[in-house]
Amino acid sequence: MPLYCDSELYSVVREEHLIHSDFFLRYLEFREEAEPSALILTCLSGGEVCREVRYSASEIAARFAYGRQELPRYRDSSLGRILGLAYRPETAFLHEHFAFFASAPVDALHISADCGGRRLEKDVRVIPYQSPNRYRFPLRGTVLVTDTYPSVNSHRWCRNSEYAFDAGRFDGTLLHSRIAGAPVYAACGGVVEEAFDGLEDTDTCLELVEQQYGEGVRIDGNHVLLRHEGDELSLYAHLQKGSVAVQTGQTVRAGQRIGRVGSSGSSWVPHLHFHVMLRGIEGPGVPVKFENLRTILGEPCMLEDTVNLVRAE
Repeated sequence: MPLYCDSELYSVVREEHLIHSDFFLRYLEFREEAEPSALILTCLSGGEVCREVRYSASEIAARFAYGRQELPRYRDSSLGRILGLAYRPETAFLHEHFAFFASAPVDALHISADCGGRRLEKDVRVIPYQSPNRYRFPLRGTVLVTDTYPSVNSHRWCRNSEYAFDAGRFDGTLLHSRIAGAPVYAACGGVVEEAFDGLEDTDTCLELVEQQYGEGVRIDGNHVLLRHEGDELSLYAHLQKGSVAVQTGQTVRAGQRIGRVGSSGSSWVPHLHFHVMLRGIEGPGVPVKFENLRTILGEPCMLEDTVNLVRAE
């Protein structure tokens, strides 16, 4: 059937009287077919419909126009990270975000489209992800966490960094960073899959960095990638030059210092970029909970807001 998208989507689920599901359909590609004249996305829980979205012809046309504009921007070398694909779709319906309350978590998404008189259908698993590991926040003290999954920013557009965040610390004006050099700790015990050090904070040409070290270093700068149980990997990016304290193949324990906050790679202010993904650097991003993270009022925090002022104990 010429209708293509991820076969599995990973969701964040939290209970707040009702059940809140949050997941993201990154792309929906119609190969060798006319653009659909009708499109319905149906969210299911245990086979029961809990949310249905029907798109008008004008909205479908606008979405495909957006796709034709957006897809050429992706670099060939980035398609694996962004879409999980080895090729660039010619056209696609992009970026549909589902976030709503229902009586039970969503476990499936049914897609139905009418294309040139043909009915195309596809079922996608929606997995309320529960990590097999225990995570602790990779920084200590009070920090500002931004660019989280509810904001549907460039992090979430990328398949591998869907549940990434940026964490920093600022003065009272929020204009001046105060986190450079702060210790970065392993959020979970594991084995160092990759470690890179040697870049200054970003004051050089990133094109030259990529030519010398590759695209990954241009993006992440000095970084550490740890592999954990359950085939999860955690990435700690933009670290300070000379601070990476681990080597590839080394076993680290949770809470061990692995580096310090910097601004290397594609970064313009000192901060820590963190995310967890499955299987490899181009695997799907997944959400994790930090058992030691609290709001400034002392309540547990899941980083469910676009901007979060939190304390890590």
